Amino acid sequence: MNRAARTLLVLLLAILAGKGAAASKTFDQAQWHTGDMNEQSPSDSAGNTANSHVDYFYYYERIPMRMAVLDDSLANGSASRTYDSAILALVVAANGLSGNDSMRVFGRRLTRNWSESGVSWTYYWASPDSAWSTAGGDVNTLRCMDTIIVDASAAVYTTLLLHLDTGFVRYMVETANYGWLMMATNLVDRGSFQFFTEDIGTVAYRPVLTVYYTDHAAGGLASRRRHAAGGLP
Repeated sequence: MNRAARTLLVLLLAILAGKGAAASKTFDQAQWHTGDMNEQSPSDSAGNTANSHVDYFYYYERIPMRMAVLDDSLANGSASRTYDSAILALVVAANGLSGNDSMRVFGRRLTRNWSESGVSWTYYWASPDSAWSTAGGDVNTLRCMDTIIVDASAAVYTTLLLHLDTGFVRYMVETANYGWLMMATNLVDRGSFQFFTEDIGTVAYRPVLTVYYTDHAAGGLASRRRHAAGGLP
């Protein structure tokens, strides 16, 4: 090994020595909150269903989602932390798309609290005095996650990945953990599409949210970590 190579190796080892050890944490599946809401049956609630629609199948269907203890788990030290990325993994439960059918699936930030057992198209609680300000959910236009296009090739049990905006992750941790609303718009024709929720008996099919972040310690050293939330065994 020549001098230049040895010098580069020494520098690399020094950099690696300054990094903190990688770590991860997994939440129990019960700490997810998901609901099922649609326009055709606006008074219905299905917060304990094993799979929920998100589609334009003759009417809107949407899934409110929230990792209930995300803020409690990450709040300590969040102000001095960099959130590097956040990935939501959802498993396809049913796909009625065929031929040239396709749709965009995405999420929007929810702007008020809601109950998993009482959420509906019109109400976020099973009471007329607690209505959304807009039927279908109180959401804003701020970026929440990327958009994926699904078609007939998204087979049942396929895992689809969506990337959450890291500023939104910080907002949920430091300001208000209302979660997001999974939504869809169709590109060609219509079809029924479902994701598994945390209530499915098979752990591997449950939603998983993984947050990658860097803690900035005294002296400028950084520790990169992976924070996993959801249905990992």
